Amino acid sequence: MPSSSPAPGRRVRALVACCVTALVAAVLATGPVAAPLLSPAGAEPARPISPTFDIGTFNQLGSQHTAGKGGWGPGRMRARVTAGLVQRKGLDVVGFQEVQADQLQVLQRRLDGYAVWPGTSLGGGGLRLQIAWKSWMFRLLDHGSVTTAFDRQRRPVPWVLLEHRGTGRKLYVVDVHNSPRGLEAERDSATRKVVRLVRELRATGRAVFVVGDMNEHEEVFCSLVGRTDLVAANGGSAASPRECSPPPGRLLIDWIFGGGPMRFSGYGVLEGSSVRVASDHALVRASVTMRARRR
Repeated sequence: MPSSSPAPGRRVRALVACCVTALVAAVLATGPVAAPLLSPAGAEPARPISPTFDIGTFNQLGSQHTAGKGGWGPGRMRARVTAGLVQRKGLDVVGFQEVQADQLQVLQRRLDGYAVWPGTSLGGGGLRLQIAWKSWMFRLLDHGSVTTAFDRQRRPVPWVLLEHRGTGRKLYVVDVHNSPRGLEAERDSATRKVVRLVRELRATGRAVFVVGDMNEHEEVFCSLVGRTDLVAANGGSAASPRECSPPPGRLLIDWIFGGGPMRFSGYGVLEGSSVRVASDHALVRASVTMRARRR
């Protein structure tokens, strides 16, 4: 009596047809698969590159302020506090003002993982302004200075060109300290020189950051933002020095400005107990995101 089961060939054909039907159904359910967007070389997908980092400014308050009744603590001790603050707050780039030789030694030793410029390379007058950055994050490509008036003296204002190691993005950082009190003419003269420097550096197309103790509130904002394409980390706007709307709220004399392919966020003023031990200034910080580009 013949078997009722189909022949082996018929069973194989039926199984193949079933598998093909299931595969077609799965493709229709998930839709078409998009091909990856290739770079011009066709080797790998193009990826946007937009590094982020935190930048700050802090007037260290020089060691000479230690002496006398009611003076601050020893300069070296306060420099240790400053180094701890920078590391705990995660600053990636920071400009210091009023640094003296004993404090510079402490900062260089205590800021583990940071590079510092100019150090002593600009002479005694160049000690007061120092720029520090995380050396694993940034590489120093170039540096320089412009000479401005400060407190009836002449002194170099340093700048550095840094390259972000992870993305190759390049940026300039300028560290400024303008004359105090009634020395208005010196502040105006120094600001004009910084404006010229910013225009020169921005002509490269790279981002430029200016940080420091400007010893002015509205006027330095209107001058820098009104004469360049810089913006302040805490807002405001200026079409010219006379058409100027400073940032809202309390204005400090410690500023962070930036211009070019970047944007600010997370502006903050730190005035806690550690800051008050180290200096009579606030520690000012902001987050930076460089504008995305493709490789």
